[in-house]
Amino acid sequence: MTSPYSFSPQQMSFYEEVTALTLKVARPFIWHDVREPWPKRLLGGTCFILRFDAGLIGVTADHVIGAFEEDQKHSAAIICLLRTVPFDLTSAIIDRDADLDIATFSVTEDQLISSEAVAIDCRSGWLPPAPKKCTALSLAGFPEELKRVSSYRAVEFRAYASLAFVEDITDRDIISVYEPLRDSRIQAAPEFPDLGANLSGCSGGPVLMYVERNGMLRWFPVGLVVGGPRASSDRTMRGGDIFRLSRIHFVKADGSITNKNVGWLPK
Repeated sequence: MTSPYSFSPQQMSFYEEVTALTLKVARPFIWHDVREPWPKRLLGGTCFILRFDAGLIGVTADHVIGAFEEDQKHSAAIICLLRTVPFDLTSAIIDRDADLDIATFSVTEDQLISSEAVAIDCRSGWLPPAPKKCTALSLAGFPEELKRVSSYRAVEFRAYASLAFVEDITDRDIISVYEPLRDSRIQAAPEFPDLGANLSGCSGGPVLMYVERNGMLRWFPVGLVVGGPRASSDRTMRGGDIFRLSRIHFVKADGSITNKNVGWLPK
């Protein structure tokens, strides 16, 4: 094990705690056809919420919004939920960028509380620091295959969360690799494979980074999940799972998404 990945027991304990925190930040973002009887399959993704002086801004992957809109074309009875809270997604959308695969939407304080979400407080300063290679990250989401539904008020959301590391980074994307012999995962369920799992539903999930500032470890939202491994027939042959993450510094404090060509980047 090389030095960037060597941790003391105290450090590992800390990273396990912050990975668990990421689960509280991530919220399931789902929709279903009200005309279908329960139990039914719930489609969707994952989102998280940022707190700015101007209010609460939700963030998810743009392709999650696109999937919702596509299902709306086939049924007028599709409703959206932020966890179990009815949510008018169409009216709440603030901005979208299909190229960056980022979308933002407004959230009320009541919706935040009812969804039992932990909002990331960004009022003390924005933008987040830029990740570097070998930086530790935690990410989380809600895989569709782990949802258990019996009624509108009885939905079990079992989450996926893991500690991984930055493999590569550009001005737009982060590539992260999860290696089970090196990294830490909070497994969502015993039947969930350690490698090669179908993580459909995790898109839009938060990516948090931890850095030391003034002698204190602080965490920052630096991205969102936009692509990951899907189920495979060679799980035992894999050395690791690869995730593609979109950097979040394009999101502004009012929820608008900065044009990617303006030429500024956080350092």
